Amino acid sequence: MFDEAQKMDLQGEEKAPKPAPFNWSMLTVQELVQFRDEITRTLPPLSLKEMNLEEEMLLQFHSLRALQNQVLDDDDLPLNQRAQVANACASTLAQLLSLQEKVYTQERFKRIENLLIRNLTKLPEEQAAAFLDDYEKIIA
Repeated sequence: MFDEAQKMDLQGEEKAPKPAPFNWSMLTVQELVQFRDEITRTLPPLSLKEMNLEEEMLLQFHSLRALQNQVLDDDDLPLNQRAQVANACASTLAQLLSLQEKVYTQERFKRIENLLIRNLTKLPEEQAAAFLDDYEKIIA
């Protein structure tokens, strides 16, 4: 009834990746680098610092809102599924709020530290050094 490939798919076993349609070792280094650059541009971000988390959260929220609007207007869907979409939307909003608070707090601390540095330059060097030593101990 099932062939072996379908049986392995159903059992959750991984299939071997398809080989490339050409032999990579036949390419020059320059061609390999060009292909790698093209692949890198095409792939989604591979590290958090490459990602714009704020933008991603907002995109997710807008997608959920669109889904929520669809689901709420569909009387054929069970109530629990409509509630799940509403909960997902509320959860995303809470995460956005948390992200916004963290960004606000970080920006505020940056401004405070810049003010502190400007005023430390007006103090005698010994007092400024003593303060910075204490400050590093507290924030470490």
